[in-house]
Amino acid sequence: MPPITSTPASSPVSRRRSGREGPRELTAAFRRYVERVQAIENPTAKDDLEAALFLAQDIMGQSAGTPVDPMLVAANASSIRQLAKSVRRAGRGAVAQPALLARAIVLSRALETPAASRDGELVGAAR
Repeated sequence: MPPITSTPASSPVSRRRSGREGPRELTAAFRRYVERVQAIENPTAKDDLEAALFLAQDIMGQSAGTPVDPMLVAANASSIRQLAKSVRRAGRGAVAQPALLARAIVLSRALETPAASRDGELVGAAR
């Protein structure tokens, strides 16, 4: 029997992800987050929030315009800043640290907003 050479295509963005995708998708999303965080010379809390929201969108498969509940942002503000600071401190090797990747996945799941969409009071991710 010939070996299987095809690999499954990555899931479409429109499909909601569980955060348990293959390691390649998660690593690629985390790599983009690390690059975004480390590219900013004088980071602010807003820069860290935007990077975290892009990470959550990448990992959870949300669309770019998905609004975020301000209560979730407030509740996770310290985690957002701590992760960004840890990534900056780790430097170029941040992508290779499984603990940082795990923290990023947990943060992304915390920023997920399924219940918030029922409330009708939402804040855009870019605000």
